[in-house]
Amino acid sequence: RLLTPELWRSQANVPGLIRLLRAYFTKHAGFAELLRTHMQAILERFQFVLMNRKTEVAALDLLNAMYQYLPIDFYQQFLKTLMTVLLTRLQSSKSPKFKRDFVVSCSLCIHKNQAVIALFSEIQAGLLSNLLQNVWPPVLKMPLRTDERKVCVMALVKLFAIEELRQNQQLVGACSLGLIHLLGLASNSKPKLNGDEGSDEEPLENGAGQEYEVSFTCLDHRGAAATGNFLAVSALLTV
Repeated sequence: RLLTPELWRSQANVPGLIRLLRAYFTKHAGFAELLRTHMQAILERFQFVLMNRKTEVAALDLLNAMYQYLPIDFYQQFLKTLMTVLLTRLQSSKSPKFKRDFVVSCSLCIHKNQAVIALFSEIQAGLLSNLLQNVWPPVLKMPLRTDERKVCVMALVKLFAIEELRQNQQLVGACSLGLIHLLGLASNSKPKLNGDEGSDEEPLENGAGQEYEVSFTCLDHRGAAATGNFLAVSALLTV
């Protein structure tokens, strides 16, 4: 019932739905079979929410909760498609805030699952180097919360361990300047506790765009109306 499409079409429902999913993620040992069975459906909801400027931040909250609490084997088979969806959204977005959230989310994924680094090359040759040169540096100089700064630092440390990236002096120089800001060594780098307002783009249609091929199934707009009381679902998590 938590994945009923009608519930996700109401923007006001999205933050609560994602918090409830996060609660399931934290108790994945007890709900392992249920989560594995519905992982593709969960990621379809992620894609649906991501394609609207008013809910895109919540979509990345869902993704970050998945990285934070679920073992990678729950979603590893979907990682390449997941990254493709994110990159497509990044390509169409002009919002600095979305770029910031993208970098923080990718940094968390790299920190938790270093194997994901190889996926960038599978999607497109030289993609990771391009991102680190053009997307990462401006974000690393933005005001970030302490936890965001920490996870970005940890991701950079793991990225610097890759020989191919270390040989690119321009890339290393740009990321090193960002690292200085993250560590608070630059005079104008101070953490910011509150996030900015959402991006000011128009909502996109459902689907991940045309630049990259994706395989998530679009949500069925004819989904049945929600039934039952969600308090009963929430009560499961307190048992």
